[in-house]
Amino acid sequence: MATLVFRLKYVPDEEANDIRQLLTDHEIAFYETSAGRWQVSMAGLWVKDKEQAAKALALIREDQIARAQTMRPISVGQWVLGYLQHARQNPAEAFFTLIAIVLILGLSIMPFTLWL
Repeated sequence: MATLVFRLKYVPDEEANDIRQLLTDHEIAFYETSAGRWQVSMAGLWVKDKEQAAKALALIREDQIARAQTMRPISVGQWVLGYLQHARQNPAEAFFTLIAIVLILGLSIMPFTLWL
């Protein structure tokens, strides 16, 4: 049975390509699945062999630790810009997230407005 070694959802293309290259350089046979048209499937990199999967997970963990050490915190402006870009790429998800936030805030505030 195949083992998921790396999820590709919300991963930049540059990072995904680096992970693919890392697995290829270490001669780890893998295959890739996409999220599909409706974004309901698991997009990721999979390895069939359990031993190679353990090796791949260790290599990816080391790579992620190295990436985390070189990252620097983003500013609020960069976060907003990133969210807007994500919303442009996934409008339905952004819309329903916004609706959920408004609904939860409304339900949370409603008891306090009933006193009026």
